[in-house]
Amino acid sequence: MKFLEKFNISQKLKNRIKEAIDKRVELRVQARLAQHHLKKEDFTPEELEIIYMDERQKLYDDLKSKGLIALLAALGISLF
Repeated sequence: MKFLEKFNISQKLKNRIKEAIDKRVELRVQARLAQHHLKKEDFTPEELEIIYMDERQKLYDDLKSKGLIALLAALGISLF
């Protein structure tokens, strides 16, 4: 990671990734609330923060598992 820090593009890429993740988390939170027929106004800021952190963690876990599967597929290793 230190290698990438030498280039300015690294910070731009990090910012773009962070923005994309934030958008995806926002959509997940909206979908979660819509499934339960709730609105953001029904929650305190602390409760919303917990919901956002939970969805962000789920997204990271999904990305990690999919990344591992893609890596194994690229190496020709099957899980089944």
